Amino acid sequence: MKSTLFTIITLFFIQGACTQSIIVTGQWNYTIPTTDITEAGEDFTGTYTSSVNQVYLDIIYDNKWSVSVQKNNIDWNNKIKIWVHRTGNGFGTGKIKDGKRYKRIRNRDIKFINGNRARYSIPLQFRIRKVSVTLPAHNYVVEIIYTLTAT
Repeated sequence: MKSTLFTIITLFFIQGACTQSIIVTGQWNYTIPTTDITEAGEDFTGTYTSSVNQVYLDIIYDNKWSVSVQKNNIDWNNKIKIWVHRTGNGFGTGKIKDGKRYKRIRNRDIKFINGNRARYSIPLQFRIRKVSVTLPAHNYVVEIIYTLTAT
């Protein structure tokens, strides 16, 4: 029996003033159950979704900020597409907007969320699409990079 494992590693970068910070907590490891692929030609969705709070972002800053997201293929198949969205607002003194709809993560910065002041425990959910029975069984690994920028 073949199985496929996806590992999503989360990282962060900070651009701008030294008084801002972003903290990323969590990662997603997922093994496709062999029961999902029972026979060639059967209906196979090829889509997998993490829990609604798979990763948390903490953003600590006193002014306006934005967060972009991108991926770095470590051992990844480009046929597989990965998406992210925020499933809640977290808590804190600041405001947050955008990111409620899934955004496809690419190998370049994509605007994700923005806001002002501190927000803690912003929950994120991932979705992997385009998993195919034609992809070889393998441990696929991708880094997700969040960049906090003062705006």
